[in-house]
Amino acid sequence: MLTSNDPTRYPLIRHIADKRYAGTGLITPVKKPAGLPQPETHKNYNRAINKIRWQIEQAIANLKTWHTLKIGYRRPADTLSNTITAILGIIFTYTL
Repeated sequence: MLTSNDPTRYPLIRHIADKRYAGTGLITPVKKPAGLPQPETHKNYNRAINKIRWQIEQAIANLKTWHTLKIGYRRPADTLSNTITAILGIIFTYTL
């Protein structure tokens, strides 16, 4: 049913992208055929993909509002990944 955009076709790839990256092995929405209506199955698939992308984009936008990220990270560099993981955990736990 869903050819190159079928998530089961690339079981190890978990990256979601927008339509401009179609055909690169990423999970992308299905483009509407020129001059034809979009099939309902493709519309449902696109809604599911875009819902996930929207949540991720909102989390990134939220991160960009944090003052620490604007002025630079002032702790030891090896603690940055743990800090970002903790921030994302808080965002996803309390906002999604």
